[in-house]
Amino acid sequence: MFGFGQRKKITEKLYQQNLELAVTNKTLSLLEELYQKSTLTLTPEEMAQEIANVICKDLNLELAGILIFKKESDSLVPLAFSKSERLVKTLQKLGFFFRDITIPNISKSNFLKKVVYEKTENITDDLYEVFGDLILKDHLKEVKLQSHIKTILMYPLIKSGEVLGVLILAFNRNYNNLNSFEKASIRSFINAIALLLDKAYLYKDLQDSYEVTKKAYALEKQAKKEIEKLDKFKDQFLMTTQHNLRTPLTSMMGYSDLLLNGTFGKQNKKTTEVIKKFQTLTQGMIKMVNDFLDMAQFELGKSVVVLKPGVELLPILDEIMGELAFKSETKGVYLKFQKPKKNILINADREKLKAALFNIVDNSVKYTVKGGVDIKLEYNSGVKIIVSDTGIGISEEKMHSLFDSMFERGDEAKKVSTIGSGVGLYLSNKIIKFHNGKLWVESGGEGKGSVFYIELPIK
Repeated sequence: MFGFGQRKKITEKLYQQNLELAVTNKTLSLLEELYQKSTLTLTPEEMAQEIANVICKDLNLELAGILIFKKESDSLVPLAFSKSERLVKTLQKLGFFFRDITIPNISKSNFLKKVVYEKTENITDDLYEVFGDLILKDHLKEVKLQSHIKTILMYPLIKSGEVLGVLILAFNRNYNNLNSFEKASIRSFINAIALLLDKAYLYKDLQDSYEVTKKAYALEKQAKKEIEKLDKFKDQFLMTTQHNLRTPLTSMMGYSDLLLNGTFGKQNKKTTEVIKKFQTLTQGMIKMVNDFLDMAQFELGKSVVVLKPGVELLPILDEIMGELAFKSETKGVYLKFQKPKKNILINADREKLKAALFNIVDNSVKYTVKGGVDIKLEYNSGVKIIVSDTGIGISEEKMHSLFDSMFERGDEAKKVSTIGSGVGLYLSNKIIKFHNGKLWVESGGEGKGSVFYIELPIK
């Protein structure tokens, strides 16, 4: 039996891993949003504004801004800023905005020179070091006081060894109070921002190069190289995600199992309930991580499905029923399975097929407020799994793109459930296609329920 000191170390380790997981998950979400912006064709100003908005919101900052470095004039020119509500109110009262202020003579500023010419991040708690005499000292003090700015960080945005611009972040916390994971998280998306801005400038140059075909071709080739680099970045990001998310999650589940089994001492009723809740949340995170990684592999043109012969279908559906029973009971909706007597053998990747079917049934339970969900099977040339619900239904317009869009959820779906990544049905469709099957949906419209059909060949 382990002593108090050992249990304390395990608890501290669990807390550390949980903290790392939370920060990594936030980084994953932020990078995901930045990657979605990379698919848009925007001007540099529009792209910079999108980036600033994402960072300011996701990191809960008072200010996030991007300034472009003009080497010929030794100055930083504002491109875009995103501000908290209280900072906006303060600036409105003082009568100035950061987007109107160009910062000259960078080489003569000890603070900014380090960022731009030495290409090193820099930190200060004094806005005067950034803006100097360009803004009245009293105004800077008022900004810092009213918007609760504690720390200003500036990072060089480097592209091909040259400084493209700088990123300025204003925190309402002291930098020393940020843990190492948060600091690493901030640094992780700096290169992605530089790539996105450079891509926006490349597209702008392409649009401006009507008469020079040779120049347009060269820029297009350069843009292709940058996109290839972004693809490599995605591959590297996936590998990092597998390690940084899956490893601590697996470890957390293992330790929580040991705690429940009494390995570290007998648990009382209260701690047992807390550990079980912790396990439920961790299992949900594991599913979300697996879905995201599978989805990313599909997007990269890779298959994650390995078909094996003689897989029994009914036990898979039984497991899904068991795992969703508590959720349906908690919501007060029924979940029924008209189980046939004869088992069915199919060629399948058992775990991936289970994940696909789980997403579909879980979707029906999630978006059903009254009534419930029925599952039944039909046979013809193959087996057809029919999942009927009395839920919110689907509009005719939405049905055509239901399985083709990632990270999208309808307004009615958001009203019924605030939780949802918007990748479940997309991923299910991909997996079922790799099983040589077919997935489609029918609905009478919004408020009239839905019927999902999954058709699979029988071995």
